[in-house]
Order: sequence, then C-alpha cells, then structure tokens
Amino acid sequence: MIDTPAYKGDWEHPMIPNPAYKPETYAKYPSLTTIGFELWTVNAGSIFDNILVTDDVDYANKMAAETWAVIKEGEKEAKDAWKKINDPPKDEDDEGEEDDEGEDEEDIDDDTGAKEEL
Repeated sequence: MIDTPAYKGDWEHPMIPNPAYKPETYAKYPSLTTIGFELWTVNAGSIFDNILVTDDVDYANKMAAETWAVIKEGEKEAKDAWKKINDPPKDEDDEGEEDDEGEDEEDIDDDTGAKEEL
C-alpha cells in the first residue's frame, strides 16, 4: 500500500447554497395524468398493456385480479393460434436430429482454399 501522509479521511462534498432549490414543489403535480415509457425488447412481438403505476401492493394485486388475470388465458390462446398460422412449418426430417458428434468436419480456409479439419 502507498503511504499517503496528507490523507485526511473520506472526501465529503461541500454544501453550497442553491436559492432555486425548492424541494416542497418536487413530485407534486396533481394534474399529472400521463407517463411515458421507453421499452426495449429483445423478442419481437412483445406486447405491453394495462400498465399500472402505484405504491400500494394490495391495490396492484386487486387490479391484476380484475384485469390481467381475467384475460391472460385468452391472450395465450390467441398468441398460440397466431404462431400456428404465422410461424414457418417445421421440417419433419430435421425434428430431433442434431449434428453427429465425433465425426470429422471439413472447413475451407478462406486464405489458401485448403481444407482444414475441425
């Protein structure tokens, strides 16, 4: 460890007066009725609806039972039906087959054109 004789302890930020700071006005917007979300998804087809913002767990559970729980099975059935119609058909020859392990595979080297064993 390096010796630091001028060390005076943990640094603490200085308190600087800010006349524009008015904490009593923050997060107090009685007319606020809208909120925006930026959602990034990794799976195509993700759907977000019935978003509830609250700090009351009991109310959230009640609303989930009245809204989401009522439609979740129907939404799953609709999604499965859509996938059946729109997903590409599975090739019956390829089902359950994987590459054979232990067999030598060949690859052509892009630089020399020579075959390499993998």
